[in-house]
Amino acid sequence: MKKSIKYAGIAAATLLAVAPVAAPVASTVSETTVKAATNATYTNTTDANAWLSQFADKTFAAGFNKDTPAFNLSVGNNQSLSAAVVAADPLIASSKVSTPVDGNTFDKATDTKITSVQAYAIDANGNVDSSAMSKDDVNTRLQNQLGGGVQVQLGYSYKTSADAAAVTGTKTINFKYAKTAATAPVTKATATYTTPINVAAGSKAANTQLQSSLNVSLKDQNGKELVGNTDEVAYVKPTSDYFTTLKNAETASAKADADTADGTFKANTTYYQRVTVASTKGSALDTYLTAQLKSADGSYTINGVSYANTNNGYITAGDTNNGATVTFVRAINAGSTEAASWTTTDTTGVVTTKTAHEYYTLNNDDNNIIANFVLGANTPWKTDKVRTNANGDKQYRVATGAWIDADNVVYSNGNNNSNNGSGLTDIKTVSGVATLTKAKGYYMALFNDEGKAYDSKYLGSPSAWRVDRTAKGADGKTYYRVATSEWLQAGEGVSFK
Repeated sequence: MKKSIKYAGIAAATLLAVAPVAAPVASTVSETTVKAATNATYTNTTDANAWLSQFADKTFAAGFNKDTPAFNLSVGNNQSLSAAVVAADPLIASSKVSTPVDGNTFDKATDTKITSVQAYAIDANGNVDSSAMSKDDVNTRLQNQLGGGVQVQLGYSYKTSADAAAVTGTKTINFKYAKTAATAPVTKATATYTTPINVAAGSKAANTQLQSSLNVSLKDQNGKELVGNTDEVAYVKPTSDYFTTLKNAETASAKADADTADGTFKANTTYYQRVTVASTKGSALDTYLTAQLKSADGSYTINGVSYANTNNGYITAGDTNNGATVTFVRAINAGSTEAASWTTTDTTGVVTTKTAHEYYTLNNDDNNIIANFVLGANTPWKTDKVRTNANGDKQYRVATGAWIDADNVVYSNGNNNSNNGSGLTDIKTVSGVATLTKAKGYYMALFNDEGKAYDSKYLGSPSAWRVDRTAKGADGKTYYRVATSEWLQAGEGVSFK
């Protein structure tokens, strides 16, 4: 399955292009050829290395995810991008550590180009995944602080003279974020996790063995999330074993007896799966859990229930090399065969993820959990389809082949940007800037020349956009042109200067 991208299509408007200056017409073919050769400017190895060395590994401060620069470059091989375009990408530009070199020496030199852009996930231990990532995967991973970060590799090619062989190579830039500062000591732990979860009959059991299938949270007395902070939590791991009774899963004393021999869940069956959260050896969390194991004081709760009053979320002592662990048991309900079939209808609106968890998983068209693709908490996504099954389960489509459970979002059937589509009039030439002033995560629709809102074109706030035209709509409101055939409606959250 191809990596999903946001169907939400929160597409930034393209800035107005400057009209190209017409080049003089050469009188003959031979004269044109001579001019091209005469005017060609090539780089040298020193200038090329200077351009490449201005980029270095970047570590964002903890909690900086809300302002992490966007990654806008297309990924893939066999590209021919100018060095200037690559250097101007917001994410790449954030890694500059020196003054950019003179544009005429490298980025505008003849036969100089970026031939490939590839991105790879870095896990919490610093290991790089060999599977290439999409542009949207990069932004999701960095903005939600998933794993350890992202590695971007730029392939380049340049010539030092017309007759010289091309010099090729790869520039690697690692983008990471600092670990969240450890909380010492931990005096309270609030654990929450989702149980049961519902899956379709015949869906793959392997999908529930991925960390991305979990909504596990463990917060300290200050409400700080410890899961994801490797100073406190070494790993979160669901097992590959399934049990048919809660008791057997809790003790793990019996052999896993759930029937997933063919790798799929059977219809009308409840499975039980163990999920382990391991503290980092010697951490504040390790110290706290060990103390709770010896004498529970009621400060540790699991889904709102005190540790002393539940058999779930139980603690196991650590050893010489490993910290104490917490193990939860979650139920997995496989629905009926009939429920595996969905009824899908068209819809128009926006779904906003809730805030109970830091991120929410998505399911593919077969209702299997998608690996390495999640939505952050309290983020809006455009939806165009909704589906339900015989169990009454309901999901919204937020990208091609990507669905989110209705229980995890709040649905809105549109926005307040409206126009009857009768066309824009009273168009005037201006020179100014329209600024979106709402908080990050707020989006405003763009309109076409007829005054109709685009289905999937929005501008995110906060941001600023050059304006060269104003107009009036049939609704009496003012519109600002921010790109060819793309207009922003005046109103709350938009200022113009």
